[in-house]
Amino acid sequence: MSAVESTSLGDIREVNLSYLILAQRLLRDNYAAGMFRLGFNEDVANIVLRLSPSQLVKLAGSSSLICGFRLRDHDLLSILTPDVLGGVLQQAHSTILLSQRPAKQELAST
Repeated sequence: MSAVESTSLGDIREVNLSYLILAQRLLRDNYAAGMFRLGFNEDVANIVLRLSPSQLVKLAGSSSLICGFRLRDHDLLSILTPDVLGGVLQQAHSTILLSQRPAKQELAST
């Protein structure tokens, strides 16, 4: 494995761990809002909440990103840019657009 591959894998693992920690925090602070923001259904939210610190680290150690990004098309990305709308209006518009995009349920039973 080259140094670049090693660094990339380390970066992916760091993003995974940060995402899982953030997901747990959002769900603990406000379960319904956390599910909405993360695009989780109740089953996925419950699994993430039950993960222990050691399980978080193991899951984060994957060589693939475990989080999904909902920014997949040009129109949505164009609308989310700061030039289009400002401040609170942009945030509200972005939230509405992202909430209309269903999160892909890629977690299979493990």
